[in-house]
This record gives sequence, structure tokens and C-alpha cells, in this order.
Amino acid sequence: MAKRNISGVQINQSVTIVEQAGAAIEDVRNRILSYDENGDVILAADGTAVPVGIAIIEAGVNDISGTESGKVAAGDDVDIQIKDIGYVLAGAAIAKGAEVMASTGLAIPATAGNYVVGIALSAAAKDEYCRVQIARYQKSTAATN
Repeated sequence: MAKRNISGVQINQSVTIVEQAGAAIEDVRNRILSYDENGDVILAADGTAVPVGIAIIEAGVNDISGTESGKVAAGDDVDIQIKDIGYVLAGAAIAKGAEVMASTGLAIPATAGNYVVGIALSAAAKDEYCRVQIARYQKSTAATN
């Protein structure tokens, strides 16, 4: 596994996988990821693609200065949590108990017909961490009568 940095990485007790980045990502940490057409991971643009999971806090470059932390280049390995409880960065205000989906890799309240990454176990304001029970599924569309 090329470009693998395990120095200082803590063991995550949840199920994680390692996938290859399909594009450069400025900061992958705690972002929602989906697969691209080549089977590599990218930031989940919105709720139209099935989410793979959430990049762990130790994903990407581990830079003590913080200037490069979380950065990945296309082809780099990315550690992704695929089940249990994890943390994701909020792209909008999220209420505790809300279903959340992706918006440019960040969590926002889910809307009808989109793929949900999980249920918020804590409330969060934009740019805060939100604790999420990962449970991927497609939110039903509103019933029409």
C-alpha cells in the first residue's frame, strides 16, 4: 500500500476500510465519501450517490503544523469508517435525531429521495462536528395523493 502513513494513527474500534482517492482533496477528515465511476473515493457531492462512509479524523496527511493535515492526492489511501458511530463535519445546522446526507462532503439535513449517511446523535451548527450513527439508505420521497 503506497503512501501509507501509520505513524501516530490511533486504532479506530469501528469497522473501517481503506480506499484509493479518485481526486485530490484539500481536507478529507470527517467528510462523507462516495465512489466515482472508477471505484475510487471522492467527496460525496450531494445525496444522489450512495455514501461509502465517513473519513476518519486520522485520514490523509498527518502534519504536526496543521497546514497540510487531512490532505490527500489522487491515488492516496483514505481510511473510511463504514458503520457504527462516527463524527462528520456539518455543512449546515443539524438537529439531534435528524437524518443527514452529503453536500460537498459535509453533512446537512437529508431531503426526500436522497441517500442518507446516518442519524445525528448530537446537534451541530455549521462547521461543527456532529456525532452520527452510520446507517446508509435512501430517504423515501414524499407521498402524493
